[in-house]
Amino acid sequence: MGTPCRPSHCHPLRGLGGLFFFLLVVGRLGWALQNVTPQLFGAQAFGTLAAFGDFNSDKQTDLFVLRKGSQLNIFLADQTEPYFKPKVNLSLTNVVITSVVPGDYDGDSQMDVLLTTRPQKQPNADLSVLIFWGNNQTLDVNRKFVLNKTFHDEPLIMDFNGDLIPDVFGVTSDSDKPQVLIGRNLSWHVALDTQNKMYTPHSHAFIDLTNDFTADLFLTTLPYSNEIQFEIRKNQEGNFSSVTYTKMKPKDVKVVGQSVFADFDGDGQTEHLLPACADSACQKSVIYLSKPESDLWFPVLQNFTYKGTVWGFVPYTNDPAQTNFSVPITLHIGDYNMDGYPDALAILKNTSGSNQQAFLLENVECNDASCAGARRMFKVYWELSDLNQIKGAVVATFFDIYEDGILDIIVLSMDSTKEELAIHALKNNFEADAYFVKVIVLSGLCSNDCPRKITPFGVNQPGPYIKYTTVDANGYLKNGSAGQLSQSAHFALQLPYNVLGLGRSANFLDHLYVGIPRPLGEKTIRKQEWTAIIPNSQLIVIPYPHYLPRSWSAKLYLTPSNIVLLTAIALIGVCVFILAIIGILHWQEKKADDREKRQEAHRFHFDAM
Repeated sequence: MGTPCRPSHCHPLRGLGGLFFFLLVVGRLGWALQNVTPQLFGAQAFGTLAAFGDFNSDKQTDLFVLRKGSQLNIFLADQTEPYFKPKVNLSLTNVVITSVVPGDYDGDSQMDVLLTTRPQKQPNADLSVLIFWGNNQTLDVNRKFVLNKTFHDEPLIMDFNGDLIPDVFGVTSDSDKPQVLIGRNLSWHVALDTQNKMYTPHSHAFIDLTNDFTADLFLTTLPYSNEIQFEIRKNQEGNFSSVTYTKMKPKDVKVVGQSVFADFDGDGQTEHLLPACADSACQKSVIYLSKPESDLWFPVLQNFTYKGTVWGFVPYTNDPAQTNFSVPITLHIGDYNMDGYPDALAILKNTSGSNQQAFLLENVECNDASCAGARRMFKVYWELSDLNQIKGAVVATFFDIYEDGILDIIVLSMDSTKEELAIHALKNNFEADAYFVKVIVLSGLCSNDCPRKITPFGVNQPGPYIKYTTVDANGYLKNGSAGQLSQSAHFALQLPYNVLGLGRSANFLDHLYVGIPRPLGEKTIRKQEWTAIIPNSQLIVIPYPHYLPRSWSAKLYLTPSNIVLLTAIALIGVCVFILAIIGILHWQEKKADDREKRQEAHRFHFDAM
């Protein structure tokens, strides 16, 4: 009897699990941030990143970059290195451009560009607003519309009248009450009848806060008490006239940052996040969370100490004598590890020194009694290669560089020896085997019959709301939601799409809901549902016609994840292994046949006698 074989050697398919595990381990060794700035920008990695948008309708997001204070450069995405090239330029004179908001302001399904400007060397002057009309993916300095009113603060771009054409909302120089410039016909209207002043710098938002898939209006106001107040004005049949809910800032807060909104705990409802400081110098920083219709504030990050060094937010100043570039305290939200819980990027400063860096804040389960009401909290990644090496960071935001559903990071840093900010692009290799769904909602102003036959893939549209429900790997119901382009002022740098993480569950999305704003007097909520959406896909939703949700269409584009590639490699490896075994067995059988033939040839044939 021969020696019995070991179980792992008895069958050629037994090695599949080990091989697959090895390949996954090899893939996971690459988890890190990788600096890919030269590949993306070449020698053009400088300027102030101001906005994102698909300017030339090629389903790839382009970058809007400011240079020399008065020059706009649009870096178009390309298929060859450098992958972003400055191909559209627009130069103004005697002004400083303070913000850029792409959008379709005249309803022709081509991307226009709104700029806010102020006179040079007048940081406290009111802001002028100019809209440059897109013309076959070009901008002409002579084809523009100049608003005949100036603004005290950067305007909020929203869809005030529910026609899916962006409108311009803010307090103008001729009234203390907010006014709105309605898109397409470009006419002025009184937006709200309120006695409260708007806080500057504001963090207004246009996002669904009442779970009805219709964007509401969130305002940062300064009532007579001079204590910052937050107002929620529910969209009631297209009307924002009444205040649904108000709440004051946390009691011990001295410096208030920009409010941001995210489905922080994965319950399908948007939460209010507020970065703040307990003192004017931001020696003690904290991030609070609150439910939209609640007075309670829960700290989700208050420990900013690392190795004995205290870090804190960077206070905002508009005094050019003190700093060359300053933005309000802001969190930029994105699910970097695709686990279904949005993370954040923040700029922190060493309170005992001058070092200023960008840090990644991971959304993790709450392990402290103070955040129990929020159920989750932020954890700071203090040591992260490549991100830590960028000194003098002033802005950090998420961006899907390679259009693969994985959010990468772009950081702007300040160098005292250079006039322009430096742009750094960091590729994200974290959790490359997790799943996602990427959703962009278009205006639906035209579908198959667009002007100049240009399909409007990705004209920035504020206001749509997205929510999904699915089942995770453990069989539990999982939700997620997000608003599209809810904020536009003070370098909000929101992406024209939403990337919703699904974790490691490869299940289909049971339901995906999309809602859009509704016009005045319309009682019906404009919402549509899609079922069985494939994970790792990009969904382009075209709400056409607006009033008939059941006729809306969605285009699905698949983006295979790295785990699919690893599975294919493992499968190919197993096939090669099996073929090798078959070849060896065939060779051995052939040798045995040859040996038998030789023995047959030497055998004495008695029949021949």
